[in-house]
Amino acid sequence: MFNVPIVFLTYKRPKETEKILNIITKIKPKKLYIFQDGKKLNFSSSEKKNYEDTTNVIKKFSKYKSKKIFYETNIGQKYIGHQILKHAFKYEERAIILEDDCVPQIGFFKFCEKMLIKYSSNNNIAHISGCNLYYGISKKKILKKEDYLFSKYPHFMGWATWKNRWKKYYDPDIKDWPAKKKYFLNNCNLKMGEKRYFKYFLDKIYHGKQVAWDTQWLYYNILNNLKTIVPNVNLIKNIGYYNTPTGKGAKKFRDLVSKDISFPIKNNLKEILCNEYDNFLYDKFYNRKNFIRRLFNKARYTIKF
Repeated sequence: MFNVPIVFLTYKRPKETEKILNIITKIKPKKLYIFQDGKKLNFSSSEKKNYEDTTNVIKKFSKYKSKKIFYETNIGQKYIGHQILKHAFKYEERAIILEDDCVPQIGFFKFCEKMLIKYSSNNNIAHISGCNLYYGISKKKILKKEDYLFSKYPHFMGWATWKNRWKKYYDPDIKDWPAKKKYFLNNCNLKMGEKRYFKYFLDKIYHGKQVAWDTQWLYYNILNNLKTIVPNVNLIKNIGYYNTPTGKGAKKFRDLVSKDISFPIKNNLKEILCNEYDNFLYDKFYNRKNFIRRLFNKARYTIKF
């Protein structure tokens, strides 16, 4: 049996939930936690049906022993990550986390297991990603020999972490943001576009004007100079855009190419950040343009001639 605990978060995607649970149970997990957030009061009739169908899929899914947690009230996106890992880490020291819009290659699980073991005592590494967005978009590997690289950006389309890192650093409310803001923006080797990006989103999250749970973890990783392990190929395909997408980002990822990884793993012994990968992510995601440039781009794409 597969010994690393797996945490699966679903909501109202019954077909995707069944598909991913079928993949998970192929590896015969010894421990599987399945979470479903509570439904919202303003659900449409179709959303209510999808939610209830998802509940039924979970209940009938008994191929392997699992712990099923159904929340009676809706926790929401800001606190759901904190809540599910708070529960799982009462009992576990490490975990692999999947959501219902992320279809993994089988090798994703073994890759995470190997990395969780190899770097268990390396507190400079806090996150293991299953997705490689560079490969997913370009179909090209960055590294020629090693099977994984190191990045400063954690990604959440299939990932893994350790209890001691998560509990030490993560806070969904980022209560330290006012005190750490100046240091973070000026002393964490951020480019100008990153400074605008993080200032904009972290200010909104702190003041309750932005709903997110992953940006906070990104902030704490960069603030504390923590590294993320990224496979040299993309092990996750995002399918959230095709059925009730919950975020704009899902549209960006709908055409990612995924490929399984080969074993044994060729280790990366240098443990230095991959500038090529991080520069790619900066250009694609974290380079927030200045106000005039954003106004220009908005007008450029909305004015019809």
